[in-house]
Amino acid sequence: MSGMKKAEKIQKKVNSYLYDHIWLKYLIDYSITFFISVLSAAIFAFGVNCFLAPEIENALTLVSGGSSGLAQTIDLVFKLFGITIEGNTSLIFSIAYFLINVPLLVLAFFGIGKRFGIFTIINIAAGTIFFNIFKGDFFNQIASFVNAEGGLAARALFAGICTGLSSALAFKFETSAGGFDIVSYYLSYRKSTSTGKYAVIINAVVITAFSVLSGVQKGQTIIGGVAYEPYTITIGVLLFSIIYLFTVMLVIDVINVRNKKVQVQINTVNEKLSDLLIANIPHGVTIMKGTGGFSGQERYILYIIISSVELSQTLRLIKKIDPNSFVSVMALQQVYGRFFQKPVR
Repeated sequence: MSGMKKAEKIQKKVNSYLYDHIWLKYLIDYSITFFISVLSAAIFAFGVNCFLAPEIENALTLVSGGSSGLAQTIDLVFKLFGITIEGNTSLIFSIAYFLINVPLLVLAFFGIGKRFGIFTIINIAAGTIFFNIFKGDFFNQIASFVNAEGGLAARALFAGICTGLSSALAFKFETSAGGFDIVSYYLSYRKSTSTGKYAVIINAVVITAFSVLSGVQKGQTIIGGVAYEPYTITIGVLLFSIIYLFTVMLVIDVINVRNKKVQVQINTVNEKLSDLLIANIPHGVTIMKGTGGFSGQERYILYIIISSVELSQTLRLIKKIDPNSFVSVMALQQVYGRFFQKPVR
């Protein structure tokens, strides 16, 4: 027996056992999702503290975007009008961050799913803890080295990888890192398209607003003995933020394939293949009759549109039923119409 067949046999036994012990299945699922939520929060906090906004000398701050970036922008607006709270400089930011996240969490619970909302709260809470843990000499040395050797470009790239990986890991396990990731996931889920572009649009607006207001607020900034005017810093930070935004988008869309669709075309002589596909895959099949150009044999051409996560299962099923069929797969940008999508819990 080949290694693949042994693996399939073991997988069937595991699935059968979990089916008979449903409580264990949920326990494993929730434990894995909890671990991923905590890991996602740790990666994001590491990226922010080491690359995005490190506490080191002469390091410009890049904005993360999302709800935290919007809270920073609101805080800046208050400061521009001279509204501050003595003894607690971060109170306005904290209040704004809380008020922004309340409706977003409501959207997570009632617009997407309760499980989605619960683990999003866990992710946000874990992130708050990691923001305070990931401080000190070790993290400052990493930030100083990257800033000295690679500058803003390297920081923007690594920050984008961390933020994108954090969001993508959460999305892959049907939860989120909180903030406007919830909005991005909701829109991509409802419109059946990729998540990354929505994250970029939202973050671009927030980052642009913060950078402009930050430039208005500040005077000259001295870097490496050179004095830069506020507008120079604003334009420069915006340019490096483009690297950050596109890195986030690419990482999210490479890892999170749930909302990506593919069209599978099957050339077969087995007229019952469509019935077996419909019985196992929750999507319809379109059938066309054709004739082989070389053999002259009558053939059936089947078209089925599925989610990327269903592709492996579909190909295994086709190979098992008709190993002599010819299959081609085409990636789709977006799907309109009544496409069944498994609900998010």
